[in-house]
Amino acid sequence: MSPGQAALLTVLAVPTVGGALAYLLGRRLAGLIRVVAVVATILTLLSACRLASGLAGAAQAGAVTGYSFPIWSGDVGGMDISLALRVTALTAFLSVFVALFGFLVVLFSLDYMGKHPHQDKYYAFTLWSIAGALGAVLANNLLFFLICWEVVTVMLFLLVNLGKGAAAAKGAMKSFVMLGFADCAMLLGIVLLIAEASTWSMDRIHVEVGTAQSYIAYLLLLVGALAKAGAMPLHTWIPAASEGAPMSVMALLPASLDKLLGIYLLALISLRMFVIDDALRLLLMVIGAVTILGAVMMAMVQHDLRRLLSFHAVSQVGYMVLGIGTGALVGIAGGLFHMLNHAVYKSCLFLTAGSVEKRAGTTELDRLGGLGKVMPATFFATLVAALAISGVPPLNGFVSKWMVYQGVLASGTPIMPLLLVAAIFGSALTLASFIKVIHSVFLGAKPPELERPEVTEVSWRMWGPTATLALICILFGVWAQWPLGQLIAPAVLELTGDVETFAAGWGPIVVGKTGFWSPTLATLLILVGIIMGAGFYLIGRGFKVREVPTFIGGELVTDDRSRLSGTGFYNSIRELPVIETMYRDADSGAYDVYHLGGCYGRSVVELLRRLHSGVLPVYVGWCVVGVVLVVGLLLAYGAG
Repeated sequence: MSPGQAALLTVLAVPTVGGALAYLLGRRLAGLIRVVAVVATILTLLSACRLASGLAGAAQAGAVTGYSFPIWSGDVGGMDISLALRVTALTAFLSVFVALFGFLVVLFSLDYMGKHPHQDKYYAFTLWSIAGALGAVLANNLLFFLICWEVVTVMLFLLVNLGKGAAAAKGAMKSFVMLGFADCAMLLGIVLLIAEASTWSMDRIHVEVGTAQSYIAYLLLLVGALAKAGAMPLHTWIPAASEGAPMSVMALLPASLDKLLGIYLLALISLRMFVIDDALRLLLMVIGAVTILGAVMMAMVQHDLRRLLSFHAVSQVGYMVLGIGTGALVGIAGGLFHMLNHAVYKSCLFLTAGSVEKRAGTTELDRLGGLGKVMPATFFATLVAALAISGVPPLNGFVSKWMVYQGVLASGTPIMPLLLVAAIFGSALTLASFIKVIHSVFLGAKPPELERPEVTEVSWRMWGPTATLALICILFGVWAQWPLGQLIAPAVLELTGDVETFAAGWGPIVVGKTGFWSPTLATLLILVGIIMGAGFYLIGRGFKVREVPTFIGGELVTDDRSRLSGTGFYNSIRELPVIETMYRDADSGAYDVYHLGGCYGRSVVELLRRLHSGVLPVYVGWCVVGVVLVVGLLLAYGAG
């Protein structure tokens, strides 16, 4: 067995065995369970890095590199079926970040979940989620891929259920039902795809979409990918899960692992396993644009930090889908880079929200404020991640969004201006939304109930992971050449097989002459502007400002009554003529496929109940009609 194959087996076995140990040790040995979880995630991360290091030269090689580890192969029904794991440039870097997010979330959970009564289950499910995600990423067999995919779905259900109150159970059930339905669609798509391609090996599937069967197979797989990633209209499980799930769970699964898996599958089926046409590309771009605007509009009016972040987790998926849908190299690279960037800053935001919740005891924006002075590390990480998700240069979110914009311009679609406006406007609304968050949580006046000595900065085990993710946001923005050249470019080469463009210089210079900008130079200019602004601010502080109490009607106004809450920033948006109706419909579940499915499904069940009269001749009549229909269809098919 080669060192690479050993690392490949280790990266899957360690979290699986670690989860089993955590579960078997029981809740009485919580301290030992935490040690097992930390050690398991560290070993998994080291093994994943070892996998990636074996492909370190892929960015300069100019050819698709990778290796497979066959586990079993045989002939079933005349079809060659092989069960194998495969490491490529794309799966290697995804494995590293899956393991990294797992380690950081486990480290954060040591204090955040320190008093939870079921730590054995929590760490076991967390480790199995990591193992399932790694298995899905590294799988080269559709059946094994589907099994690992389902493991992640089941672990999400179990982890959300570990939250408090009825909201956790309701969110877990909604997530499981929606993802389960999408996974059933994906299973049907896999069956049709195997019938079309005559192989289970993912690296050998290459089907040109042209027949009805290939269209249906692609669309069914697309449903599974979009639901897992959280794109509209299959997104409502994410806000539902956020209402009761622990913040660490939201940071691990909906914010990072589910996004990585969903977009990974979307890239596979859209760029490698299928050859899609312009109509399907346009469909992807429209879904992306609608997701960007629809979700960010919902995020702007939220009063709870949990739901606000969850809607932004949906909105950012739109950029990934839009970039991949363009079919242009720069757009595909931008979509994949945004997939990675989103997982970084969205995990950071959910973890910082968990830190705020840990100290303040709430995530209601109306009841927060003034925490910037007492929680400086958390404030710094939140500010960096908020600017990154808003696409503010020179952070990583701007780089990937800029590439998506360039991809839209290069797509040549007739509705290109509308798509571009939607993408840019979505970034502006995202920034507006996070201005509200920063003011409400950290910069506004502190409410009296937070004037407690225990409202201080969290321990290093909680702010350390958020600071690490914030630092990645800065590094991947200022020095974007490295992740794009070493991680994204080889992945795009692998997916598209465009060796000529890569050899012509696309890979080494990252994106080409038009799709990239100089982040290092731009950072220096931005720093000059910040220094000049700071200088003017310090000069202004030299002048004394008279401060007097606030009086209304001759009476002194208390600090609490005069406190300006950030939740009122955009309330007027709800009152706009057309948007008011859309918000009202959204609140009533008019756009929620889960709600609509429940309503119409209940109607169908009631109809079937009424039809079951208990009269035997009626049942016999149904059987006769059914047989006639089946025979008629068989005869028609045979005649054709």
